[in-house]
Amino acid sequence: MAKMYYENDADLAAISDLSIGVVGYGSQGHAHALNLRDNGLNVQVGLYDGSKSWSKAESEGLKVGVVADVARDSNVVMMLLPDTSAAEVYGESVEPNLEPGDTLMFAHGFNIHYKTIVPPETVDVSMVAPKAPGHRMREVFTRGSGVPGLLAIHQDPSDKAREIGLAYAKGIGCTRAGVLDTTFEEETETDLF
Repeated sequence: MAKMYYENDADLAAISDLSIGVVGYGSQGHAHALNLRDNGLNVQVGLYDGSKSWSKAESEGLKVGVVADVARDSNVVMMLLPDTSAAEVYGESVEPNLEPGDTLMFAHGFNIHYKTIVPPETVDVSMVAPKAPGHRMREVFTRGSGVPGLLAIHQDPSDKAREIGLAYAKGIGCTRAGVLDTTFEEETETDLF
């Protein structure tokens, strides 16, 4: 039986000293970045130069930079781009800036499951997938609750991928409602089919 995680299973201290880069500021990106910030975490948003979302993110009090700089300056990189563009952005701007021991995260399993993104073996690869659109996730969070989420670990060379993933899930509010263990394969296929 799959394990469920709640608030007491996660510790924000696991990521409190890390820099978190949220790549993208769409439906999921804005909710992740704002919820992490409201939980006192060090978060910055990675966008392409000229993005319409740049001024919006800055006006909401977030630090913003181009994706390559944010990836370079972050210990945790959460990819929140459409599946169709994620691999290109990853290859150009994220992969060259990953260091051994970094954590690469996703909110959907598609790019890892179908191998359009193949991360180096030296980084943790995990997924925290909230089960709601970003606007709902943010709304529920600001009222003191959270939306359920999924957690999956694809690579764990640091032996800390689950701890970091659960801390991230707590940072965005998912452990308030419950986080279910899964795999990248299960999440992708149940989402698509």
